[in-house]
Amino acid sequence: MKIQAKIGLGIPLESFIAKSIFLIFCIGPVVCCSSTSDDKNPQLDDDNPIGEIDSTQTVDSTNTPTIFTVIGDVPYNDDQRNGLIAMIDAHNTKATSEFVVHVGDIKPGADPCDESVYEDISGLLKKFKTPTFMVLGDNEYNDCDKPEDALALWNEYFLHFNENWEFSHTVEYQEERPENFAWVENDVLFLGLNLVGSSVHDQAEWDRRLADDADWVKEQFEIQKNNIQTAVVFGHANMNEIGPEKFLAFTDPFRASAKSLGKPVLYLQGDGHFWFENRPWPEENILRVQIEGGANAVQVTVNPNLENPFAFDREFLK
Repeated sequence: MKIQAKIGLGIPLESFIAKSIFLIFCIGPVVCCSSTSDDKNPQLDDDNPIGEIDSTQTVDSTNTPTIFTVIGDVPYNDDQRNGLIAMIDAHNTKATSEFVVHVGDIKPGADPCDESVYEDISGLLKKFKTPTFMVLGDNEYNDCDKPEDALALWNEYFLHFNENWEFSHTVEYQEERPENFAWVENDVLFLGLNLVGSSVHDQAEWDRRLADDADWVKEQFEIQKNNIQTAVVFGHANMNEIGPEKFLAFTDPFRASAKSLGKPVLYLQGDGHFWFENRPWPEENILRVQIEGGANAVQVTVNPNLENPFAFDREFLK
């Protein structure tokens, strides 16, 4: 079921170790890049689905590209907070994005989950002139000493955050999990999920949440299959290299849904603090991109007219 609404570095030790190991081993089997600005156009293998928009790759000329901004894992300290303020100012004057998505972690995991933090970052992000959507991160939820209280604070300050702006599309929210959202524009389905990493603070809650996430994806893919040419899914967690077994309740049905959809699917995540893009599953229509986070933003263009519909610009505010 769903509800329709009209839209008006402290890191936990376990997570730090896992991410460090992943960073070491990603040099070989996983295509990844440092967060330096020298790496502007990361490449995959010969089947690279990414790159500059090529107007000769037209599949259907009836669709308008959708341009949006993704940020995440910010701010973790005062320098990043200042960087976020500067980034918002630059975005308000330079960006052509239709919306912004923060893919989770508004604070370092080791810091207390005080209400003042949620209130402060909510106030900062409201300075975007562009409608901004929020996805939960583990640092402000399940890594907190009292996850239920932390979720209540997140709901108070960030649930349906996009409704602070006028948005020209109808956004749907999952009835069972109202932090999960979806809408369609320009033949693209956009989905946001409560998909956090790090600690399993409550196994029953974890399993139930992943099942709800999988149901939301399956339902939206099935409903919109004949109305879209591609899909973009926003989540926080790295589900493949950092404890993949604990995510199987989501990844198995997610992969099945993507295979059934049979169209390009982009999964955009935070969590890892460095950029990479790859195809981690046998379902080759799923492209995964991890943003570098911090006071860095990436502008994403989704152009259903192209065989390779996803393009990324990490220098667009410079």
